[in-house]
Amino acid sequence: MTDNSTITAKPRSKIRDVWDQFKSHKGALLGAIIFFSIVLLVMVGPFVWPFDANQIDIRSRNQGPSLLHPFGTDQLGRDTLARMMAGGRTSIAVGLAAMALSLFFGSFIGVTAGFYRKLDGALMRFTDLFLSLPLLPLLLVMMLLFREPLSQAYGPEKGHVCFNSSFYWYYQLDAYSKNSAS
Repeated sequence: MTDNSTITAKPRSKIRDVWDQFKSHKGALLGAIIFFSIVLLVMVGPFVWPFDANQIDIRSRNQGPSLLHPFGTDQLGRDTLARMMAGGRTSIAVGLAAMALSLFFGSFIGVTAGFYRKLDGALMRFTDLFLSLPLLPLLLVMMLLFREPLSQAYGPEKGHVCFNSSFYWYYQLDAYSKNSAS
C-alpha cells in the first residue's frame, strides 16, 4: 500500500509543458535563435555600427561586399547594412503596433460578442460585412478617410502600414476570440 502523504509532486503548468515541448523541437529552437538574432541586430546594430543609414559618400558608391561594408554600398555610397538595420527597426515597430492593435480590437469585439449574446449577431454581421468586401479597395477607402490623423500621429510611412496591417489581422483574431469565449 502506498501512503499518499509521501507523494509531493507539484502539478505542472501548461506553460511549462509548452516550454518543454518547444525545447525538444530542434527546428523551433533554430528558428527562435535566428529570429532573436535578427531582432537583436536590428535593435542594437544602429547604435554600434559606425555608418549612418542616410550618409552619402559618392566616392564609395556601388562597391561590393568588403570588410568595411559587409553588404556593399548603393548608387549613392550609402552602407547597405546600415540601411537594412534602419529598415528592420521600422518593420519591427510597424509589425508590433499592428499586432497589438489587431489583438486588442479583435479580442475586444470577439469577447464582447461571446459575452453579450444580444450583440453577437450584430457584431458578427459587421465583421462579416468587412470580410465579404475585397481587402484592397476597402483598405484604400479607409486610408483615404484616416490619412491625415495617421500621418500626424505616426509619420507618413509608419501610420499607413500600421493601420493597414492591424485592419487586416483584426478579422482573424475577432473570429478566434469569439469562438474561444463560447
